[in-house]
Amino acid sequence: MSSYTVTASTLNLRSEPSVAPKNRLATLPQGQKVEKLGVHSTQTDWWQVSTMLNGVSVTGYVNSQYLAPEGAPDNLPAATSISPAHLTPKHPILRSAAEGRAFPLNENGMPSRAQGSATEKVRDLHRIIEWLGVASNPRYTKSKSETYCNIYAYDFCCLAGVYLPRVWWTRKAIAELAKGNPVAVQYEKTVSELSANSLNNWFEEFGSDFGWTRSFDINEVQEAANAGSVCFISGQRVDLNQSGHICAVVPETDDHRAQRKNGVVVTPLQSQAGSNNFSYGGVVWWTASKFRRFSFWIHP
Repeated sequence: MSSYTVTASTLNLRSEPSVAPKNRLATLPQGQKVEKLGVHSTQTDWWQVSTMLNGVSVTGYVNSQYLAPEGAPDNLPAATSISPAHLTPKHPILRSAAEGRAFPLNENGMPSRAQGSATEKVRDLHRIIEWLGVASNPRYTKSKSETYCNIYAYDFCCLAGVYLPRVWWTRKAIAELAKGNPVAVQYEKTVSELSANSLNNWFEEFGSDFGWTRSFDINEVQEAANAGSVCFISGQRVDLNQSGHICAVVPETDDHRAQRKNGVVVTPLQSQAGSNNFSYGGVVWWTASKFRRFSFWIHP
């Protein structure tokens, strides 16, 4: 196999050798290394390639005009462990209040996800969804100019016992942490709030450090959710001034099911805040042309 690198600022990896919103598998950044597997028999500009994204090998088609030959692989520096960042509330942070969205909830009697069997984890995820009450609680209710998918995702993950940032370290703070120096969490000094667009970058850069595994198969994601894993779809807008989106893929119930075709999931069961808040439902939103890239993530 021959090695190549992406020369465009971004390059879509597709399941088929054609340009269509529904066949995007992933977006490759400039400089991404790929291995050429072959040339399509009739559309010779399209090459089948394999590449590693977030520790996962994925195969698809790219237009070869955006590739250049690559030499020996670079030696990348080892990743440095960085601790989670959370703001510490000094007063009650409630589902019933619109204030304090940068802080984690700290109500009495909050549910959590057991570290037991798949059945127990699924039970607890449904309890978390019910308790958060995304469709009715003011914490997640959209305003005239803002939606809060990232707030709901953060609360969901906190209760489920996995890390997804609401605030994240600044570059200077990360540099100090990388040196082994302690850094206090200080709003707008050492940490800043993350939007849904920013979370898409965070997943790709830091997700694996916090137990997230990327998937390229929505059927696999739904199966993982049905087994009690915490699963998310993250989408970043083409226009970064517009809101991105993030939603949970959640376990199916007797009353709420994913949509399947020939036994394979085509629309997973989702739970979200945003322009439309719901505990269970969803459509295929991430292939829309307004999203520059998307990704699927699983945390056991």
